[in-house]
Amino acid sequence: APRKKLWSTPSSAVGVALDFAQLEVDDVVYDVGCGDGRVLIQMASMSVQLQIDTTNCENKTSPSTDSTTTNTAETADEDLNIKQHQRHHCHNFIGIEISPERTLEAQINIQNAKSTNIIPPHVNIEVMCANALEVDYGKATVVFLYLVPRGLRLMKPILWGVGGTRDDTKANETSDGNETVQTTNN
Repeated sequence: APRKKLWSTPSSAVGVALDFAQLEVDDVVYDVGCGDGRVLIQMASMSVQLQIDTTNCENKTSPSTDSTTTNTAETADEDLNIKQHQRHHCHNFIGIEISPERTLEAQINIQNAKSTNIIPPHVNIEVMCANALEVDYGKATVVFLYLVPRGLRLMKPILWGVGGTRDDTKANETSDGNETVQTTNN
Protein backbone atom coordinates (compact mmCIF):
# COMPACT_ATOMS: atom_id res chain seq x y z
CA ALA A 1 0.00 0.00 0.00
CA PRO A 2 1.17 3.56 -0.60
CA ARG A 3 2.76 5.19 2.41
CA LYS A 4 1.62 8.51 3.81
CA LYS A 5 5.22 9.60 4.33
CA LEU A 6 7.29 9.42 1.14
CA TRP A 7 10.97 8.48 1.26
CA SER A 8 13.01 10.19 -1.44
CA THR A 9 16.14 8.51 -2.71
CA PRO A 10 19.20 10.69 -2.18
CA SER A 11 20.98 11.51 -5.42
CA SER A 12 24.20 10.13 -3.95
CA ALA A 13 22.53 6.71 -3.51
CA VAL A 14 21.87 6.59 -7.25
CA GLY A 15 25.56 7.24 -7.93
CA VAL A 16 26.55 4.44 -5.56
CA ALA A 17 24.04 2.10 -7.22
CA LEU A 18 25.44 2.93 -10.68
CA ASP A 19 29.00 2.36 -9.46
CA PHE A 20 27.96 -1.04 -8.17
CA ALA A 21 25.67 -2.17 -11.00
CA GLN A 22 28.05 -1.37 -13.88
CA LEU A 23 25.14 -1.22 -16.33
CA GLU A 24 25.56 -2.74 -19.77
CA VAL A 25 23.68 -2.29 -23.04
CA ASP A 26 21.47 -5.38 -22.54
CA ASP A 27 20.46 -4.57 -18.97
CA VAL A 28 16.88 -3.88 -17.97
CA VAL A 29 16.72 -1.77 -14.81
CA TYR A 30 13.65 -1.84 -12.58
CA ASP A 31 13.06 0.92 -10.01
CA VAL A 32 10.64 -0.42 -7.40
CA GLY A 33 8.58 2.36 -5.85
CA CYS A 34 9.78 4.87 -8.44
CA GLY A 35 7.70 7.73 -7.05
CA ASP A 36 8.09 10.86 -9.16
CA GLY A 37 10.64 9.18 -11.48
CA ARG A 38 13.72 11.10 -10.35
CA VAL A 39 15.90 7.95 -10.01
CA LEU A 40 14.85 6.73 -13.46
CA ILE A 41 15.62 10.17 -14.90
CA GLN A 42 19.01 10.37 -13.17
CA MET A 43 20.03 6.88 -14.30
CA ALA A 44 18.73 7.37 -17.84
CA SER A 45 20.44 10.76 -18.19
CA MET A 46 23.79 8.99 -17.80
CA SER A 47 23.18 6.62 -20.70
CA VAL A 48 25.50 6.94 -23.68
CA GLN A 49 24.42 5.36 -26.93
CA LEU A 50 26.67 2.56 -28.15
CA GLN A 51 27.34 2.74 -31.87
CA ILE A 52 28.95 -0.04 -33.88
CA ASP A 53 31.37 1.09 -36.57
CA THR A 54 31.03 -1.69 -39.15
CA THR A 55 33.93 -0.38 -41.24
CA ASN A 56 36.53 -1.41 -38.67
CA CYS A 57 34.36 -3.29 -36.15
CA GLU A 58 34.97 -0.92 -33.25
CA ASN A 59 32.47 0.17 -30.65
CA LYS A 60 32.06 3.90 -30.31
CA THR A 61 29.97 5.97 -27.97
CA SER A 62 27.70 8.79 -28.96
CA PRO A 63 27.73 11.78 -28.94
CA SER A 64 30.61 12.38 -31.32
CA THR A 65 34.00 13.16 -29.92
CA ASP A 66 34.50 16.61 -31.41
CA SER A 67 35.90 19.06 -28.85
CA THR A 68 32.71 21.13 -28.57
CA THR A 69 30.58 18.11 -27.71
CA THR A 70 33.16 16.69 -25.31
CA ASN A 71 33.56 19.99 -23.47
CA THR A 72 29.80 20.43 -23.25
CA ALA A 73 29.34 16.87 -21.95
CA GLU A 74 32.12 17.32 -19.40
CA THR A 75 30.60 20.60 -18.21
CA ALA A 76 27.15 19.00 -17.93
CA ASP A 77 28.67 16.09 -16.00
CA GLU A 78 30.33 18.50 -13.59
CA ASP A 79 27.08 20.46 -13.18
CA LEU A 80 25.17 17.25 -12.38
CA ASN A 81 28.04 15.80 -10.29
CA ILE A 82 28.24 12.78 -12.61
CA LYS A 83 31.43 10.76 -12.53
CA GLN A 84 32.67 9.54 -15.91
CA HIS A 85 32.63 5.90 -14.74
CA GLN A 86 28.91 6.26 -13.98
CA ARG A 87 28.24 6.69 -17.70
CA HIS A 88 26.75 3.50 -19.11
CA HIS A 89 25.13 2.01 -22.22
CA CYS A 90 21.90 0.73 -20.64
CA HIS A 91 18.81 2.03 -22.40
CA ASN A 92 15.89 0.12 -20.83
CA PHE A 93 14.34 1.28 -17.56
CA ILE A 94 11.07 0.29 -15.92
CA GLY A 95 9.53 2.07 -12.95
CA ILE A 96 6.93 0.50 -10.71
CA GLU A 97 4.69 2.72 -8.59
CA ILE A 98 1.54 1.72 -6.72
CA SER A 99 0.03 5.22 -6.54
CA PRO A 100 -1.82 6.32 -9.71
CA GLU A 101 -1.07 9.97 -8.92
CA ARG A 102 2.66 9.35 -8.46
CA THR A 103 2.72 7.19 -11.61
CA LEU A 104 1.25 10.05 -13.62
CA GLU A 105 3.70 12.49 -11.99
CA ALA A 106 6.62 10.21 -12.96
CA GLN A 107 5.37 9.88 -16.54
CA ILE A 108 5.05 13.66 -16.87
CA ASN A 109 8.52 14.24 -15.35
CA ILE A 110 10.06 11.69 -17.70
CA GLN A 111 8.33 13.21 -20.72
CA ASN A 112 9.60 16.66 -19.69
CA ALA A 113 13.14 15.29 -19.25
CA LYS A 114 12.96 13.74 -22.72
CA SER A 115 11.65 16.92 -24.32
CA THR A 116 14.50 18.95 -22.79
CA ASN A 117 17.11 16.33 -23.79
CA ILE A 118 18.03 15.43 -20.21
CA ILE A 119 17.18 11.87 -21.22
CA PRO A 120 18.84 10.85 -24.50
CA PRO A 121 16.47 9.81 -27.31
CA HIS A 122 17.77 6.21 -27.44
CA VAL A 123 16.58 5.53 -23.86
CA ASN A 124 13.29 3.75 -23.22
CA ILE A 125 11.54 4.31 -19.88
CA GLU A 126 8.23 2.74 -18.95
CA VAL A 127 6.41 3.52 -15.70
CA MET A 128 3.64 1.20 -14.65
CA CYS A 129 1.09 1.62 -11.92
CA ALA A 130 1.21 -1.71 -10.11
CA ASN A 131 1.74 -3.39 -6.79
CA ALA A 132 5.45 -4.29 -6.76
CA LEU A 133 4.62 -7.57 -5.01
CA GLU A 134 2.60 -8.69 -8.05
CA VAL A 135 4.99 -7.68 -10.86
CA ASP A 136 6.84 -10.20 -13.03
CA TYR A 137 10.57 -9.41 -12.73
CA GLY A 138 11.59 -11.97 -15.36
CA LYS A 139 13.10 -9.31 -17.68
CA ALA A 140 15.02 -7.56 -14.88
CA THR A 141 18.79 -7.74 -14.78
CA VAL A 142 19.14 -4.93 -12.21
CA VAL A 143 16.58 -3.98 -9.57
CA PHE A 144 16.92 -0.70 -7.68
CA LEU A 145 15.24 -0.59 -4.27
CA TYR A 146 15.11 2.31 -1.85
CA LEU A 147 12.35 1.13 0.44
CA VAL A 148 11.42 1.11 4.10
CA PRO A 149 12.61 -2.04 5.93
CA ARG A 150 9.20 -3.72 5.70
CA GLY A 151 9.18 -3.17 1.92
CA LEU A 152 12.63 -4.74 1.61
CA ARG A 153 11.51 -7.76 3.63
CA LEU A 154 8.45 -8.23 1.40
CA MET A 155 10.47 -7.89 -1.82
CA LYS A 156 13.32 -10.20 -0.81
CA PRO A 157 11.58 -13.55 -1.53
CA ILE A 158 10.22 -12.22 -4.82
CA LEU A 159 13.57 -11.00 -6.14
CA TRP A 160 15.66 -13.91 -4.96
CA GLY A 161 13.69 -16.07 -7.41
CA VAL A 162 14.66 -13.92 -10.41
CA GLY A 163 17.28 -15.83 -12.40
CA GLY A 164 18.58 -13.14 -14.76
CA THR A 165 20.02 -10.74 -12.22
CA ARG A 166 23.82 -10.52 -11.87
CA ASP A 167 24.05 -9.59 -8.23
CA ASP A 168 22.82 -10.88 -4.89
CA THR A 169 22.01 -8.32 -2.24
CA LYS A 170 21.13 -9.29 1.28
CA ALA A 171 19.30 -6.73 3.40
CA ASN A 172 18.95 -7.27 7.13
CA GLU A 173 17.10 -5.13 9.63
CA THR A 174 19.15 -4.09 12.67
CA SER A 175 17.74 -3.77 16.19
CA ASP A 176 17.35 0.00 15.72
CA GLY A 177 15.19 -0.49 12.61
CA ASN A 178 17.89 0.37 10.07
CA GLU A 179 18.96 -1.87 7.22
CA THR A 180 22.39 -3.32 6.63
CA VAL A 181 23.11 -4.40 3.10
CA GLN A 182 25.67 -6.92 1.88
CA THR A 183 26.09 -7.44 -1.84
CA THR A 184 28.13 -9.87 -3.91
CA ASN A 185 28.63 -9.98 -7.66
CA ASN A 186 27.76 -13.26 -9.36
